[in-house]
Formats: sequence, structure tokens, C-alpha cells
Amino acid sequence: MQRFDIINTFIKNNNFINYLEIGVFRGQTIREVIAKHKDGVDPTTELGESIPEINYPITSDEFFELIKGHDIKYDIIFIDGLHHADQVDKDIDNALNHLVDNGVIVMHDCNPAEEEYTFVPRQTGIWHGDVYKSALRFRQKYPYKFFTVDTDCGCGVIFNNITEDNKCSNDELQQGIDSWSYFDTNRVKLLNLTSVDEFKNTYQ
Repeated sequence: MQRFDIINTFIKNNNFINYLEIGVFRGQTIREVIAKHKDGVDPTTELGESIPEINYPITSDEFFELIKGHDIKYDIIFIDGLHHADQVDKDIDNALNHLVDNGVIVMHDCNPAEEEYTFVPRQTGIWHGDVYKSALRFRQKYPYKFFTVDTDCGCGVIFNNITEDNKCSNDELQQGIDSWSYFDTNRVKLLNLTSVDEFKNTYQ
């Protein structure tokens, strides 16, 4: 199961129409997404390629400033832009401001396999950045239902306005943010890690 399979599951189940993608990269995900209306935000393209799905060739901060004050809402938003936790924190907060009440956010790169893949600035070919810290900070800040599908580098799922008891204390989450060793040992609990089979049984 890949990230766009998860996104499309929610689109099918909820008849979602409006989709926003932060970080289009080469366009693989946005092309596979089945939503009728799709907006792609990315300030650059890879290797000089022309990506027609990028209809907003600007940063996510610039995009959200552009639509600020306008009644623009999306049913589902995929966050896969700059993999720096501070930026992802802002992308989550801005996404929530432009998400319908029953909307869903999907975040990529929440379950990095190795610590070296999380270093900022990037030091390896495989790179997830420290997005996982944003997932944990989200759980500290918001009561909304959150889990991570254990596939495709970890796909975090946020349900807008659907609350759920957080089985992790803020202290546990903070330890996961501060210590890779603690995160690595306790990632199942900290990320509310869910298997593909569990996801399929619940949502397909």
C-alpha cells in the first residue's frame, strides 16, 4: 500500500472532491489521486522537469498566505513538502485552517527507519527529515485522532475535529522528540502505528 492508496481510500469513502498536495516532487502521488479537483504546491521541480500538476509554484508558506482570509477549504490534504519539523509544524497548522470539518490530513515520512535518514540538513541519499517530530508534536498539541499506517515510510493520518484519547502522555511524546533511542524503541506507541491489514480492515 502506497501513500496515494491511503489518500484514495478516504476520497472514496467520503466522496471527497477537493485535494491539496504540499510538496509535489515529480508528481507521482498527485497523478494517482482520484479527486476531481487537485491543487499542487511546490516551489521547485526535480531535474528541471515540467510538472503540470504544480499549479502553485510557490512555497507552502506563500500559498497559505495567498489564500488567507478566503473561504477556501479542502477535503483532504497531503503534506510532503520540506522535511524540516519546524516547517511541517506550520504546514499542519495552516492545513487545519483550510480543512473541512470532516476532512483528513495525510503526512508522509512519519516512520523513519534509521536515525541518519532524519538528519537536518540532509546527509544521506534516503531522507525523511525529522517529520516524525512534527507527528509527535501534533499529538501533544491537538486532541484529534491520529495514527500512522506502517507503510511507505510511515503515513500519518489526522482526522479533523474527531477527538480520541491519546494513549501517550506529553512527557512520553517529548522524550520521543528529544531522544532518537527512545523514539526508536517506542515508535509503535508514539506514532500509534497501524499495520496495513488493520487499516484495510477498518477503512476499506
